[in-house]
Amino acid sequence: MHRYVKLADIVAELQVDEEYLRALEAEDLIHPKHSSEGEVLVSADEAERIRLACVLTRELEVNLPGVEVIVHMRESMLAIQRQFSAILDALVEELRHRVRP
Repeated sequence: MHRYVKLADIVAELQVDEEYLRALEAEDLIHPKHSSEGEVLVSADEAERIRLACVLTRELEVNLPGVEVIVHMRESMLAIQRQFSAILDALVEELRHRVRP
């Protein structure tokens, strides 16, 4: 199950404006949802993407298409790392079974 956070909280924390969020949405980095109470929400992963995008654009002066490439590349690398860890865990478990008398 995904955890969602209020977009208003992210906006206040990072001091971003609506135009910036629309640009992130246009770059397919976030997909805001509306709660039954009318609040705009983003997933915790999307909130992290907004934070990363802010760092990249503000501190490193990366443009939004560049942010999109970096964010997707980072997520791919993290997925590969998780897969590698799972394979390594399976190998360790297999070795434990083989070593036991």
